[in-house]
Amino acid sequence: MGNMNKPLFDLNQRDLQIEVDSYKPGNGLIWPILFPLKHTRSFDLKGISGKEGIPIAAERVAFNVKAPLKTRKTIGSWSGTLDKIAVSRDKNELDINEYEDLKVLAANSDDPEMAQELVDMIFDDVEFCNEAMDYRNEIDALRIGCLGIKTYDPEIDGENATADTINFNVPSQNFVGIAKPWSNYAEADGLGDIIAKQKLIKGKNKPKYAFMEEAGFSHLISQDKTKTRCASLLVSALNMEGNSILTLDVVNSYMNKHGFPQIVVFNSEATIEDKEGNEVDVKPWFEHIVVLSPVPRLGYSYYKPVPMVKDTAAMQVRGSYYKLTRYSDVNPMQEVTLTEAYIQPALDNRASLVFINTAKTTWNNGSAT
Repeated sequence: MGNMNKPLFDLNQRDLQIEVDSYKPGNGLIWPILFPLKHTRSFDLKGISGKEGIPIAAERVAFNVKAPLKTRKTIGSWSGTLDKIAVSRDKNELDINEYEDLKVLAANSDDPEMAQELVDMIFDDVEFCNEAMDYRNEIDALRIGCLGIKTYDPEIDGENATADTINFNVPSQNFVGIAKPWSNYAEADGLGDIIAKQKLIKGKNKPKYAFMEEAGFSHLISQDKTKTRCASLLVSALNMEGNSILTLDVVNSYMNKHGFPQIVVFNSEATIEDKEGNEVDVKPWFEHIVVLSPVPRLGYSYYKPVPMVKDTAAMQVRGSYYKLTRYSDVNPMQEVTLTEAYIQPALDNRASLVFINTAKTTWNNGSAT
């Protein structure tokens, strides 16, 4: 990391720890539901494989590198085992001067908003880095969740994109297409597709849940055959005008009545920044993919604590799965907030997951085209 000097701003270890502890990881996101955190002592995912049944092979090694300075989320470096993600943000010399000016004004004022502005200026980079780590894991977890493999997408990973993949070894026969695209409302039978694919898994691990995006669910409830299947339940579901409507509760009442998978619907969104500094919206979970699972999750986000650096004036605290460091440089003058994590979302119950491409008659590598 190079020289890490004591932070320039008025901040102590206790305040920083309280700020990090007050942040709830994954708040409002999907990954804590589908891939809850799970501690591991080992970097080696083959070690996890022995206990969790997750054989994973990764070759790319780029460790002990300085975290790239970005203004937004950035992918970290492949360790060859657990993934490393990191993001940092700084306040430059102008920001530091602005803070010093605010301190003078606040000292001669009874304005509480001025005091709050000072607090916000100290902690806004902490909040930014907290959220950046969460959204990086959201993207990684949901792409794994809907594709069954980990890929390095140029849209998301930019110059870090490669042709490498991590294969979680889901049986090939568990990747399927459908008879009619779900966008064909007159002929498609989305519920019929889910019911049929449930039968691919035998025994106690039969899928009991179906995960999909809101856009996919909108296609499902627009289909004539979905309305026909749920017709007897529609009388109890009325909108404000008294018209019968298809809702998630209605559809799941039908599915539950017949022992079919319960549908879980979510809306996944994230923003990344390319190397030119442009913000790009991405959809972590593809709207045309439905995944069936025997349990109400798809795996875990395995993490290992990042070590504390000894003999440094930098301030270091631990969050739920990452370490946050705050330090300063003097040439040029800047205040840096850095977050780092060793974390890897990984699939569980691999042989009992079914991946459905609702746009094609075959899986077609999950493509909608």
